[in-house]
Amino acid sequence: MSSNNFDEVLSSLQDAQDSAKLLKILIDVRKKVDADCPKNKENICKIREKGCFKQIVASLQTSKKSTINVSLSILGNCCLDAKCARDVISQYGALSNFNQLLKRYPKDDSINGRVFRIVGNLCQHRDQWAGVIIEKKPQIVIHIVKYLKDSVEEENGKVSEATITMGIRALRVLVNRETLQSLVTTYGVLKTVGMLLIKYGAIWQETKKGESVLINIVKLLHEYSRYRYYPSIQEMRSTDKGDSIVYLSKILLVAPRQVVKIVMNFLKISQLKSDLPVPEIFDSFIEVLSDDTIIQEFNSTCEECIKCLCYLLDHPGNRENERCGDSIPLLINVLSGLTLQTNNKIECSILIISTLKKCKYNFNLIADQVRCNIVTVLNEKIKLIVGSVDPLNINHKSDKKRRNNFLAKFKESKRSKLMVDLNKEDEESSSSDSDEEIDKYYSSVRNDYSPGSSNESEMAMSWTSGLSPPSSPRSRLYGISESDSDDYSPVCSEVDPSDFPLAKPEGEESPNPEIDSKSSDISEETEEIQSFDVDSSSVKQIKGRLVLEIVDLLKTYIKIKPPITQLGTPELLLGLIKSTAYFHWPCSSAILDIVDLIYKILGSHNYLLPLMQSDFIPAVYDMAKIQHGSWCSKCRQFQWISASIIKKLSRVAETGGGKGDIAHKLLRGDNVTKQQLVLVIPYIIRSKAILVKLMLNCGGLEILMKLLKDQSALQTKSIKVLCVLASKKLGIPNPKNVSGIYKNVTGGNTGDTSSVVTFKLDDGSLLSADRGLLSRNSDFFARLLNGDFKESSQDVITLPNVNNKSLRCLLHWIKTDLVEIDIDLNTHLDVIGLCDRFLMEDYRCYLTDCVEKFRLSPDTIPTIYNWSLESRTNLLRVECIAYALVANIIDSERFEMFRNLFDLGYTEELVEDIRKLLVRYMTLNQFCDCKKHKNRNCDKKIHSIY
Repeated sequence: MSSNNFDEVLSSLQDAQDSAKLLKILIDVRKKVDADCPKNKENICKIREKGCFKQIVASLQTSKKSTINVSLSILGNCCLDAKCARDVISQYGALSNFNQLLKRYPKDDSINGRVFRIVGNLCQHRDQWAGVIIEKKPQIVIHIVKYLKDSVEEENGKVSEATITMGIRALRVLVNRETLQSLVTTYGVLKTVGMLLIKYGAIWQETKKGESVLINIVKLLHEYSRYRYYPSIQEMRSTDKGDSIVYLSKILLVAPRQVVKIVMNFLKISQLKSDLPVPEIFDSFIEVLSDDTIIQEFNSTCEECIKCLCYLLDHPGNRENERCGDSIPLLINVLSGLTLQTNNKIECSILIISTLKKCKYNFNLIADQVRCNIVTVLNEKIKLIVGSVDPLNINHKSDKKRRNNFLAKFKESKRSKLMVDLNKEDEESSSSDSDEEIDKYYSSVRNDYSPGSSNESEMAMSWTSGLSPPSSPRSRLYGISESDSDDYSPVCSEVDPSDFPLAKPEGEESPNPEIDSKSSDISEETEEIQSFDVDSSSVKQIKGRLVLEIVDLLKTYIKIKPPITQLGTPELLLGLIKSTAYFHWPCSSAILDIVDLIYKILGSHNYLLPLMQSDFIPAVYDMAKIQHGSWCSKCRQFQWISASIIKKLSRVAETGGGKGDIAHKLLRGDNVTKQQLVLVIPYIIRSKAILVKLMLNCGGLEILMKLLKDQSALQTKSIKVLCVLASKKLGIPNPKNVSGIYKNVTGGNTGDTSSVVTFKLDDGSLLSADRGLLSRNSDFFARLLNGDFKESSQDVITLPNVNNKSLRCLLHWIKTDLVEIDIDLNTHLDVIGLCDRFLMEDYRCYLTDCVEKFRLSPDTIPTIYNWSLESRTNLLRVECIAYALVANIIDSERFEMFRNLFDLGYTEELVEDIRKLLVRYMTLNQFCDCKKHKNRNCDKKIHSIY
């Protein structure tokens, strides 16, 4: 029908027509105002503009049911428009006509259903229509209630579900603050609806039919429950059919979300525990979620049941064992079965953990959580987030920062105090001072990362219903108000070396040998993401929220006495450390929260010895090694975390109880325990006095020496520990850094060469030298050539066991000024041996200094040490040991160097040399730390211990 035809239909409607033609016209009008077609809104406006509602309302007075039904259908569709609804009621008095129709046809299903629909459409626009209907035409409300009540007794299907649904909807939209009391107490709406709930609840339990009616009943109850009117509960419990509230638990799966909302609203006004079927509802959810298959499938029903169960536990009154039953063990079991493959599963995990956290003031529920191994479950969740921690993998791309901006962060910020230099960790500052700095840092940068609510019961699920008004605003659960934006990646691109050109002197050791060894293999475009780069930014953000919830829940269990064993496991602690990579350093307070949790766990002495007997402490210590340049904020983050944890362990270990426990195990423990302890003591003991007692008095050093000597898997660990002990704890200086070039060496003019002596060597070669020059530089030759020996009168003297090349070099250096020595190492060492043999002290010291300064390296140490022993001079012997222990080289090179040293066949001598050097520095009351005081004149030489 075209627009012109519709105008003609409306015009003909205004003319007087017989009943048959009127019906035909009304049918044509109804076709053009179908509510399902948005285009027909214009036609509805035309009806109002042309004043055709007058004829339509008047047609309700006819005796033809068909005409009445069509007119009611038209009015029902038109009343969806607020202006049309106003005209129908105000101008044409349709309420009186509706009331008369209900009186004329009290049992007619079709007419009653259409009138109920119109009432519902009217009341959804403005609250005043509900008040007008109840005040002016209460008979309509009375009839709706009576009609629904009578339908309860109807068993032959005379009343359709559609009519019942429209009646329930009308009663739902009639309610507001002004009409609530009269609807509940005067008209008995909830009693009638309760009877319907009982009837259709029983039908649904048996045949699963009548679900649409039940859904509308639940919507009505939810609307009424929002007004916190206690007689509503009383009315529902006192229906003619019995207590209808108990049926909420029986129809729970029809609309679990709305049913739980009803219960939670009624809980705020209930006066008796028996008012609401809370235990039964808990049991229903438990029965559903106890099926492992539904957890594995994780369909919408499973997700909704989990959320509903958590929502019920939001109310403190529901956190009693007699009400919630086995809900806590069930939630832990569900949490254990949830993987982190989708965002929905992660969100459910967050919700469950948040719910468990709210039970922290209920000792019985906390005990239930512990009995269900909640800490183990949380540990598994952290593993799913960060991956395996055995071995600990914190590889990442360097965090690319522009030089000026990055410097501003660390130089102008208070955080610069915490940029820990591990080489200075043993300076005079005490552990208490360091911890005060860390505590000060916490207070200076901590901020609330998740908005909370003053009333925990208001922190409900953010559910909205399209057919019910929204409830009061609620805080968003588990939000993060920090730098966890979607575009954040915990690992960044590599540093551009052109931004920070650093010149490196030739021959100088790199302060970060790990970087230099890998620099040729690293490319900004092709470097493979190894650890935290596998998730998208949105997944990182939601996993970060999960980490924070886990951290908050774990803080609850720290207060339990006796301490929970699982809290101090290396896997959990390393997983927490690794999870800090999901947050941006140094802006995010989440990192501080994680470190604070680790601090509280490590503060208990119960965890000290178990952690010392694991690989936790070495793994944490190794985190401090910078993988990239000094501008990588992620490297500095792990460096700070490592230093903070080591300092905390040091404080605990150096207390009376801590050092007593360690000493007792070293003296009375089994061999395995002793070995495990000595391999970590140097990492965490910072007090030299305590260190000496444990290593010398309690036999820790001897155990280390045995491990070093044995060709076992623990040998490499013992090497690392000995290096930490020597360099970080005892302050043994690197010979390359403290040795100075001996200055008292000058060449001499040959002068008169008439006094020449010739030396005959073992190979028959002859070498000539100035007799006077030799005598001035060597006491040996002075006595040999000028004394009472027969050689003093000989022109050719036999020198046994002397190499031609070595002697020629020595004679050349005597004649000239020593500027630069460029000979092979073996010849250099042989010349030193000749200087020692011929008592040329100045030259020996000078050449030895040259070796210390320029020739010590991982490749040459075995050669030099072997020469020292085989030549029986013991020169450079201790220096080789010192360099092997304290040189700043990567672990692989150090292990290879020690392997070559042991391959020399002097294992006993090597181990004894290391032991004597360590004992010497342990027993010194005061030793000069050259690195600390920057004094090159102190301890310029490592004096021989022989």
